[in-house]
Amino acid sequence: MNRLYLAAPLLLVACNSQPTIKAENASVAEVAAQARSAVKIEPGQWSHQTDVLNFDMPGVKDPNMARIMGDAMKKAQSKTISYCITPEEAAKPRFGETPGADCRYKNFTMGGGKIDATMVCKPKQGGAMRMAMAGTYSPTAYDMTVEMKMDNPNMPGGGMTMKAHTKGARTGECPAGAS
Repeated sequence: MNRLYLAAPLLLVACNSQPTIKAENASVAEVAAQARSAVKIEPGQWSHQTDVLNFDMPGVKDPNMARIMGDAMKKAQSKTISYCITPEEAAKPRFGETPGADCRYKNFTMGGGKIDATMVCKPKQGGAMRMAMAGTYSPTAYDMTVEMKMDNPNMPGGGMTMKAHTKGARTGECPAGAS
């Protein structure tokens, strides 16, 4: 889950002057192939911040247990990280490729500085996941809201829902020696 969740913001860094990309019932690979030709990420040092706004496990009947689990998830996922994007990485960005999951975009629209997408996945562990993303992007920043619903009989309570706000921006040049 974490890898998919953090990879999603990389979808948001295309150039506003590029054509709109639209897809329905498309594989992640199909969308990635279209989007890679339109993406213009500025290499450099980036900061990424995620804030979990809501986390719920509706199947957990004990309200204290649900609260404890929700607080733990918010603490684990709400953070700011800094990283360097090299010119080579900027030339070949990732687009939601998630090892261990069979995912398809129910819909994907990206253009004019806005993105709206819904991805559905069937993780190898079982169950199903739906992730809706909406927000804005530029070559140097992104800002989006992500809503995720996971149904999995192997999870406590049978699944979870989460809403998060994520944003990132280029903050300058990479430190010397960073790669």
